[in-house]
Amino acid sequence: MKKFELITGRTLKQGIALHIGKTTESYQNAVAVAYLNKVDMDENFITEGKNILLSTDFGRVVVKALKDDIPKGMIFMPYGPWANLLISVNTHGTGMPDFKSLIAWFSPVDEEVWSWEKVLKEVKTL
Repeated sequence: MKKFELITGRTLKQGIALHIGKTTESYQNAVAVAYLNKVDMDENFITEGKNILLSTDFGRVVVKALKDDIPKGMIFMPYGPWANLLISVNTHGTGMPDFKSLIAWFSPVDEEVWSWEKVLKEVKTL
């Protein structure tokens, strides 16, 4: 399976939805997504809006795949609980985990995007 570089960060939609409420549909639609390069999507038979299982060495989550103008081989996810499932809890003594340059894999799935409740249940198993 091909490896990708996962980057997480803030987006305007994520910031606005954060203030509406983290348990709202608006927030989930803003952060339970992964932005991919069109070529990467085509090569992996992913159409925009298809759900994917996104995995790292630290966790996994089902999110919606969206097309964006990002470099080939990269995945971008907005900050939020869905992205947090993919990040190590190790902070290297800084108090801040690594949010950039994580190795990730993805594959299409027929499973629904994980709900807020499912994300919380998954966090409890870590």
